[in-house]
Amino acid sequence: MSTFDTLDPSIATDLRDDVAGDVVGPGDDAYHAARTVWNGRIDRFPVAIARVASSADVAAAIRFARERDLPLSVRGGGHHVTGSAVVDGAVVVDLSDMTAVDLDVEARTVRVGPGCRVGDVLTATQEHGLAIPCGSASHNGVAGSTLGGGIGWVRRAHGLGVDALRSVELVTVDGDVLTASDAANPDLFWAVRGGGANVGVVTRFEFECFELGPEVAVAQVAYPAPDDETTARLFRRYRAFVAEAPDAVTSMALRTFVPSLPFVPAEFHGAPIVMFYAVYAGDPGDGEAALRPLREAGDPAMDLSGRLPFVAVHDIATELFPTGNRYSWHSLYADELTDDLIERVATAGGTAPGAESSVTVWHLGGAVSDVPLDATAYAWRDAEFLVSVEAGWRDPGADEAHLAWAESTWRDLRGSDATLEGFYPGFPGFVDGDERSRMAYGDNLDRLASIKARYDPENLLRNNLNVRPSS
Repeated sequence: MSTFDTLDPSIATDLRDDVAGDVVGPGDDAYHAARTVWNGRIDRFPVAIARVASSADVAAAIRFARERDLPLSVRGGGHHVTGSAVVDGAVVVDLSDMTAVDLDVEARTVRVGPGCRVGDVLTATQEHGLAIPCGSASHNGVAGSTLGGGIGWVRRAHGLGVDALRSVELVTVDGDVLTASDAANPDLFWAVRGGGANVGVVTRFEFECFELGPEVAVAQVAYPAPDDETTARLFRRYRAFVAEAPDAVTSMALRTFVPSLPFVPAEFHGAPIVMFYAVYAGDPGDGEAALRPLREAGDPAMDLSGRLPFVAVHDIATELFPTGNRYSWHSLYADELTDDLIERVATAGGTAPGAESSVTVWHLGGAVSDVPLDATAYAWRDAEFLVSVEAGWRDPGADEAHLAWAESTWRDLRGSDATLEGFYPGFPGFVDGDERSRMAYGDNLDRLASIKARYDPENLLRNNLNVRPSS
């Protein structure tokens, strides 16, 4: 008997009496679509999906799950790479219909619903030449990305998503609807800025905007990487570039393959490459000059550099990582890009089991590091780089090979003396175990656990990168 066959459809029927938004259960035609997330590898069967319409709905769904002793999970509008937003037998608080964007141009603030995606917010703000720090893809959920830190395309100039937060509205497991900011409930505000959905369900974000765009200078240049030696040489060129790059430059380098996109000639699809991406947060003319060294690292196979709308920059990752593919993403922070780490990245890229996988080095520092280490729950501000392993594939029969490659690559990178014992909560690989929590939240874990003990002592909000409440 499958998990689906054991579900009681009357639970969803009963929940409809408490929630104004739509409730989808296993007996409904919409059920299988409603339980699907961006990562096509996730195949789980919740007992009820509450498509909440308000903070009152959220409180009601939480109360319902507690009274019936049912597992609870929370779903925003974005990736859910680990699938922890959908749990077998659980009540899912689905925030994806709460997509209001309220921009105050004069005050340069924007209020954002928890179901919004990056594209929703930037489309509204860029009409007025404004932006917020947010995830790097249009279909990233603002909620999940921000609550884990919010590493985006202007991080070195404007910091993380959590650094632009002015306040949140949050529903606790007791059903209280609270505002959290520097002035109101500051402990909760500290915790949600990097601690994920461990202390409550955020139902509204308020961000401070900055001026940018609508066009920015970008580098998008690919170099042939037929062997590990060539890959390592190109990464050393990248290391030299970022050592001199101003904070206005946010960049990454990845060992990957030519993607099968419509504008790429078919004969190049799947060829191994090193790709440089960069965005300049300032005058596009100055940016084109600042990014030029990335275009002069060799004889490029493809160079799509130039000026792009800032919104379009985020559409690139949406095309590269489409909804429905199968994914496993891991990461580690690093304090420098040593020869040893570069060689490990090159080797990993050369052993990838498929052409939709990559190993990426993200340059951090700049405004990310200007904030004190203990100012927010995000714990790794002193890291100069993030190294991520992105396994992507389509065939379920290739699961074993890709999952094994992603995890073994992560463990090999962990063996480098340049990597730190920490990873980005947005790319966790897997979420189980106390060691994972310590690596995600670092020296801030103990304070998070203390706050968790006050607001969720029973650890009802545990289907996530979990912080256990301190005793």
